[in-house]
Amino acid sequence: MFTTPLVRRLCALLLTAVTAVPSIAAAASYPERPIRFVVAYPPGGTTDLLARRLAKELSSSLGQSIVVENKPGAGGNVGAAIVAKAEPDGYTLGVGTAGNLALNYVSYANIPYDSRIDITPISVLADVPNVIIVAGKSPLKSLQDLISHVKSTKGTFFGSTGVGNGPHLTGELFKARIGADSTHVPYQGAAPEITALLGGEVDYGFDNLTSALPFIQSGKLTALAVTSVSRSPSLPKTPTVQEQGLRDFDVTAWFALFGPAKMDPAIVAKLEKAIASLKTNKDFLEALAFMGAQPQLSDGKALQELIEMERDRWPKLLQEAKVQLAK
Repeated sequence: MFTTPLVRRLCALLLTAVTAVPSIAAAASYPERPIRFVVAYPPGGTTDLLARRLAKELSSSLGQSIVVENKPGAGGNVGAAIVAKAEPDGYTLGVGTAGNLALNYVSYANIPYDSRIDITPISVLADVPNVIIVAGKSPLKSLQDLISHVKSTKGTFFGSTGVGNGPHLTGELFKARIGADSTHVPYQGAAPEITALLGGEVDYGFDNLTSALPFIQSGKLTALAVTSVSRSPSLPKTPTVQEQGLRDFDVTAWFALFGPAKMDPAIVAKLEKAIASLKTNKDFLEALAFMGAQPQLSDGKALQELIEMERDRWPKLLQEAKVQLAK
């Protein structure tokens, strides 16, 4: 059948309009059933606390319940893989971190998903500095005390919340920068690490500020330094690592919402809008401040750029520091 270019263009536009109708309809009715948030870390840690608070606020704005499921393992890779392999219908979402979305690629072999292509980025939710901590009863009261102790004492140990995640890599970077050795002891999350610190199993530790903050405020832990460029508003008297002599030391943990690849853009936009509305939610912002976190509440584009930046940055950072991790 003979057709003119104009007719072909009109047919193409009509086809586009017809295929867009189901997407618009799906987004308009979304969510029609409960949403699942997969947290790839144990209960009680920063990611878990943030996910539960986010679930509470979004369930209210979206008009549907949100169930938080903890699926820890392999530094967060287990939970992230569950999300990456889920149906891209918007009903299985992940609350992820710099660890399982970027840093793990320098410390784990054969990760079963690629955060550059196997996920749909939705939002950078918040960020928080890592903190260098010791037991409150420790004689170490400053970062210089710790550096002197590690350099002069054989057989020191530092704890973190797992293998290959942000706190662990922060510890490895710290060791390299001070030119001294210390044995890493990984724990399955913040709670057992803090218990180990309080019990004297390790000399010092690295954690997200959120998990450690209540123990610091109670005096059970002492914060020697925060790893961000600026001091944390939650710990204004605690200096940064850079202030105490280690130049260019900048490590900030971040937390994000993501879904499987190929999610409906209209559903993603609806989620981005719901998250952006939290910028004026006083209760949510106060909850973040209580956790020592700074709100970001960005869109998917910002998360994609952050993943790219971190995945490019950490291999170079560890190579420059001559840190070698066994995969």
